[in-house]
Amino acid sequence: QNYTLNRNLRTAARDIVSDFAIFKERAVSENITYQIAFDATLPGSYTIQSVVNAVVTNLTTKRPSSFGSGIRIISATFGPGASQTVIFSPRGTVSPLGGVLDGVVLQNSRNSQATITVNLTGRTYVTFIIV
Repeated sequence: QNYTLNRNLRTAARDIVSDFAIFKERAVSENITYQIAFDATLPGSYTIQSVVNAVVTNLTTKRPSSFGSGIRIISATFGPGASQTVIFSPRGTVSPLGGVLDGVVLQNSRNSQATITVNLTGRTYVTFIIV
């Protein structure tokens, strides 16, 4: 069971990384802004949005807990203002950045954690602390 809980955490983290990559590429190819707004209220969710002419449209909402009931978003922080929204511009850059942790932390019921960080160019890194 411990293996399954940690595998589910890895799968949830990879899903977020995949969404970062997909919507960064879509922003460039479609020449519009996409953003992912996180809600770290336990267990947490995130909403993928398009931004056209300052009009924000919700495209879909996802919950990491769909990969396992114990998976939750512990924090989502982007930029010095601690925004919970990451923005992918048509130029291929990511903002806001420059905070202590620019990314998302997931945790499962065993207290294992996945930390997903993103840099200015949209490159993501995942580190796991498995308990």
